[in-house]
Amino acid sequence: MLKKWSKKYHNLCKSLSSLINQKNFFLLLVFFTVVKIIFSNFFGDKILVEEWAIIINNLNNHQTLGYHTLNDRVIPSVYMPPLYVYIIYFVHLANFNELINVKIILFLQCAVSGISIYYFFKILKLYFNEKISLLISLAYFFYPLNFYSSSQISSVSFQVSFFIFFLYFFLTAKTQKQFFLLGVFSGLMTLIRGEFWLLLVLLFLLKIFKKNILFKNFVITLATLIIIISPTLIRNYVTFEQVILTKSSGYNLWRGNSKTFNVNGELSDTGNTLELKRNLKKELFQKNEIQKYEIIIDNYYFKIALKNILKDPSKYFLHYIKKLFSYVIFNPFSNYPNYFHPLVIIPEILISLIAMAGIIKNIFSKDRNYEILLITLYYLFIIPVFFVLPRYKLFILPLYYIFISYFLAFLYKRIFSKKQ
Repeated sequence: MLKKWSKKYHNLCKSLSSLINQKNFFLLLVFFTVVKIIFSNFFGDKILVEEWAIIINNLNNHQTLGYHTLNDRVIPSVYMPPLYVYIIYFVHLANFNELINVKIILFLQCAVSGISIYYFFKILKLYFNEKISLLISLAYFFYPLNFYSSSQISSVSFQVSFFIFFLYFFLTAKTQKQFFLLGVFSGLMTLIRGEFWLLLVLLFLLKIFKKNILFKNFVITLATLIIIISPTLIRNYVTFEQVILTKSSGYNLWRGNSKTFNVNGELSDTGNTLELKRNLKKELFQKNEIQKYEIIIDNYYFKIALKNILKDPSKYFLHYIKKLFSYVIFNPFSNYPNYFHPLVIIPEILISLIAMAGIIKNIFSKDRNYEILLITLYYLFIIPVFFVLPRYKLFILPLYYIFISYFLAFLYKRIFSKKQ
């Protein structure tokens, strides 16, 4: 029976492989990117939502990047990475109505996402044959959350696309132009994800340790990175008198390590915290230091979170394990609408389990992929320190599919090597 099914599987793989080639892949990629754009047009967001609407409104009306206000004065913000806000703002400078502006943003997200799939295919080709790379690239494109994310006003779509571009140039850069592009996407990623700078430091330390980057190439990448992030660094230094890109780690740490042990992130402040915020705003306003509000509040949240953890470290360690499982496999505690729909939860569990098998296989392999392993383990362990949302799975989805490829290639070799 096993031989019979393995033969059928082998024939199916051969049939699929014969249908998929680079020419067909590109045609399918263009076609389904257009489908994705049409999908986003009908089912995507129609207006700016949540914090994006508030920040863009403050930029348009007060020329200040800020979320909070006091006495009609916008408080400068350093909470969230600014790149996605700038993208939205530049689209809004065209002075179309909000619906058209949102459609343009969604179009850009879909288009850039489609281009990133081509580069994801090129990454896979570094390690696998063309057939596996083509099939896995298409499977990644159609992952439900990945397909859907481009139709939402959220930074995650650009983040994942820029991450794929970064990963490609990090793995392949040889010419000065490629190291320049590596610097470009390093800068863009630093401006769209608050924790990326630490990963960047670790990756370049790995390259330096392995002695596979020339000093002049490193300077090109570093100089490009600094040029891209310097306007934000200068703005923050002038405004907040600190050399920082973002300041939200305290709040995010508290959200994931509150007294309610909420895996999805605490949202409700206590009465004492709300009162402290009101008083702090008034005090800073009187001192003409209102711009320090978010930094002081973030430090306050950090102290609360640290106090919670140190008071009962064993409980918070178990809480971390719950968050780790929720991120690595699936979130049994999720309160997001439709998360447990079969079309959402079943693919997530299957993809996660197969990816875990691929990671374990690669760790114990002679040709283990140190770069991809380091990036994957960084995200797997750093995100659960804070809290887990469904879209956070997209951060590691390209990496998961690389390890799925490793596992499927291993299975194929084990099952069919004797026959071949």
